[in-house]
Amino acid sequence: EDGRWTSWSSWSTCSPDCKHHRRRTCTNPPPSNGGRYCIGKDLATSNCTGGMCRAMRDRDPFVIFGSSRAEEVVPSSNESAATSLYIGVFVAVTVFIIVLVILVWMVKRIKSRDPNVVVVQPDLTQNALHIRKEDYNEKSVLAGLGSNAVVPLLPPPPKYINNNNKDGDETHHPLITVPLRNGFLDSTDKIPRPESPASEVNSSVSSGRGSAYGASCNNSAASVALPPNVDSDLTVWASVTKAGGRITLPDTGISLTIPRGAIRKGSVSLYLAILRDDKDRPNLSDKETILSPVVQCGPPDLSFTKPLILSLPHCAVVDSPEKWTISIFSSDPPSAEDESPAWKNLVTVGQETIVTPIFCQVDPHHCHLMTEQLGRFALVGESVYGQKAVKSIALAAFAPAFHSATDYTIRVYCIEDTKAAIQGMLQVEEKLHGSLLDAPKSMLLQDGGSNLCLCLEDISPGWKCKPLANYQEIPFHHVWNGRQNHLHCSFKLEHLDRSLQAVSCHILVYQRGVQANRQVLRISTDYKEKLPSPSQSTIASSLSSSIITESSSGPLLAVDPTENVFRLTPDVRKQLCICLDPPNSRGNDWRRLAEELGVNRYINYFATKSSPTDHILDLWEARDQEANSLGNLLNILRVMGRGDAVQVVEKEVGSWI
Repeated sequence: EDGRWTSWSSWSTCSPDCKHHRRRTCTNPPPSNGGRYCIGKDLATSNCTGGMCRAMRDRDPFVIFGSSRAEEVVPSSNESAATSLYIGVFVAVTVFIIVLVILVWMVKRIKSRDPNVVVVQPDLTQNALHIRKEDYNEKSVLAGLGSNAVVPLLPPPPKYINNNNKDGDETHHPLITVPLRNGFLDSTDKIPRPESPASEVNSSVSSGRGSAYGASCNNSAASVALPPNVDSDLTVWASVTKAGGRITLPDTGISLTIPRGAIRKGSVSLYLAILRDDKDRPNLSDKETILSPVVQCGPPDLSFTKPLILSLPHCAVVDSPEKWTISIFSSDPPSAEDESPAWKNLVTVGQETIVTPIFCQVDPHHCHLMTEQLGRFALVGESVYGQKAVKSIALAAFAPAFHSATDYTIRVYCIEDTKAAIQGMLQVEEKLHGSLLDAPKSMLLQDGGSNLCLCLEDISPGWKCKPLANYQEIPFHHVWNGRQNHLHCSFKLEHLDRSLQAVSCHILVYQRGVQANRQVLRISTDYKEKLPSPSQSTIASSLSSSIITESSSGPLLAVDPTENVFRLTPDVRKQLCICLDPPNSRGNDWRRLAEELGVNRYINYFATKSSPTDHILDLWEARDQEANSLGNLLNILRVMGRGDAVQVVEKEVGSWI
């Protein structure tokens, strides 16, 4: 049967081109059983009539002078639509180009910052500033920085190389090539890198410091790719073999010990970094406080046959450990530079189980983490319910290098009392050319919510403090769980008598309601004299165990040149494990060894290992780095009544130890 058309639909509304349409369909009925399709069109188009054209009705016609209205000149609708399209495309392309230029500019600014631009960290009430180093003179200090500027930038990265001793033993001497000026380090100089690193054949660790991108290891051309947010200037890297080794951040008390046999085969590249950016600190509750530096070691995707030991300094007063709840916070390195780390409580000391992935040994001034997973770590504590825990803070006063004729500014820092925090503060002030006015003082800070009070007293004649400006309070939560690494405030003295140039005063620091823990900073200096920079001060030298030596390639700074990482040879370790691993009825086996060494707080951690003695000795190697540590171990074995173990050690090192 052939198909037939339906009736036409009603006419559509007139379009801008003065046309309207109507439709019909071949469905009345549709063709079936081989019938033919309807003949004709299904769409009809016609010009609008009778004033129905919107385009003619809505616009004002343009009439050429001297013509009749019938000769109106009307712009073409097609030309108008094309013009609108061109304008839209042009605007879109322009916006895209502008956005692209801004993104490229921001990326270049992040990746290649001007080295002559320094970011000035504010004190508690000041906004951040940016200044240029060459503009850092008296005018800029007075007009721009005021009295409270702190530059959180560190000296250029030194470079580490290794040496081998004549006997072929594995000793590791990280050396820093440092240019010297007038006998002191100059943080503004560039540190030269040697043309070729020292040859390494037998050494188990080849180490370096500085940018790890493209840095050649002495054993191989392997390089460590640092993740975002890790400053290469604060990083030490090393290529480690199955013979083990130790990576140390100088003057910080931070180290990573890699026991013998932790690396399965070949060599792996490891890095150890301290994170001093405020955003890298963990977000803490009001009751929590950070007790150690924030440290990152990696790469995090490596696996080991036995735990590595990460040693961190802490500022908790653990004379009464029942007052503290101490936890290890950890996070994976962020995948992007602007990404904040996601911190989590990895383990709370005293709440471990046999499936806990980490063991924490808390000593009076250090904590040692035994872990097989690398990443970011920080020690966090809070008071036990009903107790008031105590931590130690460091106080230090600095004066700017440039002074006006009318005033004198003193900056007072309040930071965690650890080597790492003090070193960071000194390097910050060195960038400002600040001068240390008194050796840093330790002070106990008690939990409980009381503010930290600072009072300027006993000002010498010829000077005065502004009215009501000789007393300041730092809110307790800024000190206890704040997010600033270099928390500080400032005092300003006015110069009244130009004939009196000596400046002296006392700054009394105490916690409100806990005056027994007060501390005094004594300041006495000549206003005319140029004070030594922090790197020239006695406190900077006291923090370092380094010595200055000379070589044919220039001055070298050798860090702990006599330190041996391991004091027990593999054979001695193996024999001690054979002696002490099997439990006996007297109990003078590995369990007694852990007790005598003070690492028996959670004995089940070692009980789950294939060789408890081996893991206990790994921890002992990392904890006890004193010169007489081997003698102390021998005495412990004698006290245990293990003559067989004593003979093993004496046979190797001699009974005179």
